[in-house]
This record gives sequence, C-alpha cells and structure tokens, in this order.
Amino acid sequence: MERVIIHNQKISRFETVEDGITGYVEYEEYPGGLELTHTIVPKQIGGRGVAADLVKFVLDYAVKNNLMIVPTCSYVKIYIERHMREYGALQDVVANKFPSVGGMTGHSCGVKGPNKD
Repeated sequence: MERVIIHNQKISRFETVEDGITGYVEYEEYPGGLELTHTIVPKQIGGRGVAADLVKFVLDYAVKNNLMIVPTCSYVKIYIERHMREYGALQDVVANKFPSVGGMTGHSCGVKGPNKD
C-alpha cells in the first residue's frame, strides 16, 4: 500500500495521516528553496517508515520543482547524507539565515552582542 502524502501549503508542511494520526515535515520557503525545519512522527505511528517516506516525498518534490533544500531538521540532514547520490545536489550552501551577532554563528536569538565588560 502506498502512503498518501499531501502538500498543505496553508500551514507549510507535507503531511500523511495513518490510523487517524498525522505525521509531517514542516518547512519555511525562501527564494529558490525550502528550509526543512521539523520532521514529526508521533510515537503511535513510529517505526513504520513514515518519516522516511515523508522526507523522500519532499526531496522528490524539490527535484521536480527545481528547489534547493536547507536541511535544518537533523532527520532530513541524515536522510540526505544516506542518499547523497540521489539528493546531495539539493543541499543549499547558504550563508547563515541570521547574521552573526558578536562572534556567534548559526541560528542565534537576540539582537545584542555579548557584554564586553
């Protein structure tokens, strides 16, 4: 049986429902790509390959639509690493989403740099 996965653009995620429970990959759009931020599969439907099917669907969607991927979600990152031949070229090497603040890098919060007393 093939799993039905839909693209729910209203809430920026790809979803599937199994036994009445929703699993999904959440994303944020940016020009030319998708940042995949979370893969959520509740325990009740875990261990069935739901996460792998969802991520594969999203990556195939990106290929078909000429989109790059920023794998912020650790599951997506590992999936791409394990399937480099198919999906490695999708990874977008972009500067940090947020500018560094006072020497910090990555997804940092706040607008003030560290105190230099």
